[in-house]
Amino acid sequence: MNRFFPFLLPCILSIPALSVAEEKSDPANEFRLPGHRAIYELALGETRDTAGIQGAEGRYVFDLEDVCEGYTLNERLVVRLVRDGGNVLTDYRLSAYETNDGQLYRFSTETEFNGTTGQSASGNLSIEDEVSQVDYKTAEDVSFDEKVLPPLAHIRAIVSAAKAGEERYAATVFDGDIEKPVFYAVTRINQAEDVKPPEGVEGVDHLKDRAHWRIDSVYFPPGDTSKAESSVPEFRFTAILYENGVVTDLTLDYLDFSLKAELAELEIHDDGC
Repeated sequence: MNRFFPFLLPCILSIPALSVAEEKSDPANEFRLPGHRAIYELALGETRDTAGIQGAEGRYVFDLEDVCEGYTLNERLVVRLVRDGGNVLTDYRLSAYETNDGQLYRFSTETEFNGTTGQSASGNLSIEDEVSQVDYKTAEDVSFDEKVLPPLAHIRAIVSAAKAGEERYAATVFDGDIEKPVFYAVTRINQAEDVKPPEGVEGVDHLKDRAHWRIDSVYFPPGDTSKAESSVPEFRFTAILYENGVVTDLTLDYLDFSLKAELAELEIHDDGC
């Protein structure tokens, strides 16, 4: 998949609620995410025998601005994988704008591999009357007969579900990739009273005394949502999610290997409104 952060992605990351069949309400407008800049240090987590990966290091930067009528989002992820036969340096960049109601998402992404441009995508995702349309600038447009959540609406929906005491949230979410633009994401939400903010991290005071949850999100290929969870997932991440949208203790699982992303620095921006 194009994004390393499908929630914060969060993507990752890049973060899910009830599927279209289960949907009770649209939580995207219920609260605002504070603008913030979070920096994560990346390291190799677990590897499977077939991965051929010996090590990993890198950094992920998530920069969100509240611009009143919506949000601007800039992400950059740089990671070096030490593999059998040589290293691979991946440099991923995203620049995006999303409206408050999650009905419009403008995006531009570019990924380089060892200094050479490998993938890029740009365009608009628009949602109207439960129909989602992706207009790409350099690829054929696609549409979906269902509501597709852009990244920030997805994060807000998960937080809303957690605050409401729900233990599960599932939705079709937008990834931005041309070949695989959407995924069916299922998130399990659990209490995390025993978890404390990381110590010695600049700006971590913004997380103290805030509600937080342990989340486990699994991303499946799109299709019949009644059968999706019996299919093979393509990506998974776990994290501690705070009510202001910040995540800590993040693991990005690509099935044959995983990356650990530890919060290294946090800055909360002044309110833009």
